[in-house]
Amino acid sequence: MDTEIGHFKIIRRLGAGGMGEVYLAQDTKLHRQVVLKFMSERFSRDAIVRKQFADEARKAAALNHPNIVTIYEVGEYKDLPFIAMEYIDGPSLRDMIIKDRLPYERTIEIAVQICRGLEEAHSSGLIHRDIKPSNIQLDEKGRVKILDFGLARADDEKKTDETSVTTGTISYMSPEQIRGEPLKPASDLFSFGTVLYQMLSGELPFCGEYEAAIVFAIVNEVPRPLKELCPDAPSDLIFIVEKLLKKNVNERYQSAGEVGTDLEKCLHAKTGLESKRPSLPKRAVYWISLILISILAALLLRNITYRSGAPAVPRKMVAILPFENLGPPEEGYFAEGMTDAITTNLARHQELGVISRASAALYRDSHKKTREIGVELGVDYLLTGTIFWDKSGGADRIRINASLIKADKDQYLWAQIYEPPINEIFTLQTKISDDILQILAPTSSWSHLAGEMPEPTKNLEAYDLYLRGNEYFNKTWDRNDIENAIRLYQEAIHQDTNFALAYAMLARGHASMYWEYFDRSDNRRNLAQLAADRALTLAPDLVEGHLAKGYYYYHCHLDYKLALEEFELALKNQPNSSDLYNAIGAVQRREGNLQQSVQNFTKALELDPRSHQKAFDVGLCYGMMRQYQKAADYLDRAVMLAPDWPLAYIYKAWLKVIDKGDVPEAKNILREASGRVNLSGNKYYWWLLRIIEPDFRKAEKMISPGSDTAAYYLQVAQFNRFLGKKEIERSYSDSALKILQRQLPGRNGNARIESYLGLAYAGLRFKDSALLHGEAAVKLLPSSQEAFDAPFWVVNLAEIMTIFGEDDAAVEQLRFLISIPGFVSPAYLKIDPVWKGLKNNIEFQKLLNPQ
Repeated sequence: MDTEIGHFKIIRRLGAGGMGEVYLAQDTKLHRQVVLKFMSERFSRDAIVRKQFADEARKAAALNHPNIVTIYEVGEYKDLPFIAMEYIDGPSLRDMIIKDRLPYERTIEIAVQICRGLEEAHSSGLIHRDIKPSNIQLDEKGRVKILDFGLARADDEKKTDETSVTTGTISYMSPEQIRGEPLKPASDLFSFGTVLYQMLSGELPFCGEYEAAIVFAIVNEVPRPLKELCPDAPSDLIFIVEKLLKKNVNERYQSAGEVGTDLEKCLHAKTGLESKRPSLPKRAVYWISLILISILAALLLRNITYRSGAPAVPRKMVAILPFENLGPPEEGYFAEGMTDAITTNLARHQELGVISRASAALYRDSHKKTREIGVELGVDYLLTGTIFWDKSGGADRIRINASLIKADKDQYLWAQIYEPPINEIFTLQTKISDDILQILAPTSSWSHLAGEMPEPTKNLEAYDLYLRGNEYFNKTWDRNDIENAIRLYQEAIHQDTNFALAYAMLARGHASMYWEYFDRSDNRRNLAQLAADRALTLAPDLVEGHLAKGYYYYHCHLDYKLALEEFELALKNQPNSSDLYNAIGAVQRREGNLQQSVQNFTKALELDPRSHQKAFDVGLCYGMMRQYQKAADYLDRAVMLAPDWPLAYIYKAWLKVIDKGDVPEAKNILREASGRVNLSGNKYYWWLLRIIEPDFRKAEKMISPGSDTAAYYLQVAQFNRFLGKKEIERSYSDSALKILQRQLPGRNGNARIESYLGLAYAGLRFKDSALLHGEAAVKLLPSSQEAFDAPFWVVNLAEIMTIFGEDDAAVEQLRFLISIPGFVSPAYLKIDPVWKGLKNNIEFQKLLNPQ
């Protein structure tokens, strides 16, 4: 092999795989090590295999996931096809299995990451076909990377015509793969089950001296029970492996996401975790005072509503704490459903102020006194309860013991035992709500509504899936969590095709995928609309249905008027919904109506006082209004509530820069965060680094690709522009351009992509194209239409103009940004190196020193 192949310089031969030779090389354009995999001459002579190889490799190159090895390039050299891919400097799973048996917790952690990678590939229509330990590596940080997507199919096609097949590959094949049947994702899951069996036991489930014996075992024999090989393995984990290895495809898991969800449950059960979030550290008196002051402030604002002219009415504040499940852990969803339903029922009554279930859920298994919980949540009353499903002697009854407590006196006001049959569970939820209402609001003019609450579904399995979907949907904004939620909602609907609540939340999931830029296709928008419309067809007055339809208008079309109309319809039926006030506040912020927005965000926080995201939203609004001290107070609250959440730290640091250009204090904040969270993959952190870290070489090493690879490349290009390394800047800009051009088809009219394209062309010094795309972004989404994201595209346009020496035009853009609410200030402009080229411009100096 030659030592140089295009812009790749061969370092050494790594070995040979089923397809051909494998080399380690240096990418001289982007200054990184890569792996080059060449198709052998024997295979390359087959035109069908060559085409299959190229097609599959290009599909795999479109994948962008932290648990899949990235394919950088597909090319040819001397008529031999090759793939350039990410180099992983770490052991393969095969090496780890041979070395020692892994602890169960580590096994599950690795298995979950494999599932996430497979889930991403399967959702893109790719099946691996060769999942085995040698195709799974771990990088230096212990993250799983699945290798050879796009290679296995071409290899597999050729192997079917040959007599010799490697035993390792055969051992991991599914029965349907061996029979030569069309493959579905479930085939990869069987292979994954084989890998997981081997990780746990150190042995393969299907063995034999010859290939024929192994093939027979895979198709016909049941593997030796794992319980015999590893008796101390968690029973839930053994069940997962057994289900993965079912011979019948229809009895197997059907999606990697479902497997990952069950594995995570198993991990939590094994480690005793109730949540991914670590317990809050003990804080100084300052922090305790701050949270109490914030709660008191929220209580003062408890009567601010969306209809600002509404009269203030004193209300009794109540929180429904998580009902304790006294039965087996797998029956916990009954307690979850009971808590959720009673909260929703009582929240419909204006006379009561009902704390969000999300905040109340943080007190599950809490040993705090009721007085303490009452102060922290800002409530007068607490509803507690236990639940037990009695199946003995065919009874099949639910026993619930509910109690209402006056929080400040730790005094029981009411207690009741309920013992209905299981088929009356939803009627019981309404009965308990009615009983509480009679005590707290006996003269309620709304009391007739509680009795009219329809059963959400008669199918308890569907309800269980719906609750599990909610758990994922409310966890984070990450793609995996949203996709898991969507999958569970779809399964719930499969169980009950008239489940309106599940359709409503399915619509929310699809709209979130569109909004978070995970999938900006017309198909995704249509799915959101169809699900929301179906929910409202089934239940025209459903609060969650109107909430979902409002989010569809908001997230998929930026139609604020129609979104607010839907939210207001929902608010009439549920005046205590934290989510509704939050949605209204978010739309008003996009409209630029910040005063009303901050009022409704504050109202949402009052009803969900333990929500770090809602505290963050209030702080974000105050920051846009340039009321920096108020913003900082709420961001401190967000940090205290979620010390493992990076965004609050990053924005706190940004406020120091925007307010007074205080770089040392911004550094102190990020230093505090570094011991708790990983900031490196967040683009808001990247932008801040160019200001607070003058050594741009060091800054480049402090960042890592997040979910937005194009943005990462553009950031590295920017750092190298500041360093004067034009060729490296061009290389990274070109890499970003290629990704963005792949994203653009079907996404015409996407301001974000247009703006990024402008920056990429600017890095390549293509002035006309850069300005064309930069200006297109601003026209597509003007600040008059969208007050939050749109200013960022104006900043990007000003940066493009600065790069090409269009100083006066750039200053005009910056003058506009200072004149509107947002994050651009004279203090910031003075210290951001992006604007260094404008320092001699007289008009720019006037911006820095306003009269």
